[in-house]
Amino acid sequence: MNSPKYYRNKLIFPVGINENGIACMGVFGKKSHRIVQVEDCLIQDRKCQEIANYIINFVRKHNILGYNEKSLSGILRHIVIRIGKKTNEIMIILVVNEINIPYENLLIEEITKKYPEVKTIVKNLNNKNTNVIYGKENKIIYGDGYIYDYLGDKKFKISPMSFYQVNPIQTEKLYKKAIEYAELTGEEVIFDLYCGIGTIGIFASDKVKKIYGIETIPEAIEDAKKNAKLNGIENAEFFVGNVEDELPDFLSKRNIIPDVIFVDPPRKGCDKIAIETLLKIKSKRIVYVSCNPATLARDIKLLEENYDLKRISICDMFPGTSHVECVAVLNLK
Repeated sequence: MNSPKYYRNKLIFPVGINENGIACMGVFGKKSHRIVQVEDCLIQDRKCQEIANYIINFVRKHNILGYNEKSLSGILRHIVIRIGKKTNEIMIILVVNEINIPYENLLIEEITKKYPEVKTIVKNLNNKNTNVIYGKENKIIYGDGYIYDYLGDKKFKISPMSFYQVNPIQTEKLYKKAIEYAELTGEEVIFDLYCGIGTIGIFASDKVKKIYGIETIPEAIEDAKKNAKLNGIENAEFFVGNVEDELPDFLSKRNIIPDVIFVDPPRKGCDKIAIETLLKIKSKRIVYVSCNPATLARDIKLLEENYDLKRISICDMFPGTSHVECVAVLNLK
């Protein structure tokens, strides 16, 4: 990455209580839930960091309690801030243990006056004893509940729960490499598996005949449909369901055989049934995007029953960390 600092478009900081009983914000220490206070992080967007600092100072000033994991008490659990890197639109998500935040209206008034780029503020209620950041209930307390950003010339609507790559500058490089590996002519039928809000499929839409996207999260599919409409894309359809369940249905009931398959699974990689179905489909090419080289290697080994691994590129998606994103292309034997 040409400028490998301050690149993240999503800040997530836990909020707790320090040894003096005052709210603190930062990151968890390694293999612990001890909060290491952070006021400046070299990989977070600087405006997001500035706003997070403003919020925690407001919380301290008004004696709003941070979350206590031992007693399961307190108000504020996490501060989440998302920014559109090309639009500069900002979303704030306050993850709370109790739905009522003291001085909430004053907080909204002060933040939006000082930071006009804040387009929406959302409260997320999570009062469960869990390590999961978000609860299921969102309440919009300012704005429309979403922001926009661009990948290339494609516009994307981002809601609080949307998966969107944290480094959009490198994401463009990654997707261009994936499309290069796909060797598209404009006549292909494409499957976009684990499609999220449809980013890869929409990014490639003007280079293919038809796209079918599958994703397990209903809200993400709703976003994918809205994003396709937002960009005037008529050759893409998106479906809710587990890839391992939906793929056989596409084959048996819809009789759709893709020319190229894009696969972009979570860190755990592809389900065993999904791999077996990919082997049965025998599309001429699989382009596999992965954030975990270990599960990528495992899945490639299984796919090599019918496919030859041709190329792999590594993308520095997460500078300053040990993680990378990979894109691999496998051709049918």
